[in-house]
Amino acid sequence: MTISGFTYVRNGFDYSVPFLEAIHSILPVCDEFIVEIGDSSDGTRRTLPENSTSSTIRTR
Repeated sequence: MTISGFTYVRNGFDYSVPFLEAIHSILPVCDEFIVEIGDSSDGTRRTLPENSTSSTIRTR
């Protein structure tokens, strides 16, 4: 059985959403984690792959 996590984020920095902390807090219980990144203009799309040291995170 595979446990998957999922979230979506758009302009996480502009709206002060703690998306990086939220994603990293759930990684210990997930086999894979998928992040759907909307049309962001605040650097959200660039930040996620840079801060991801885990191979369980996939961005779309």
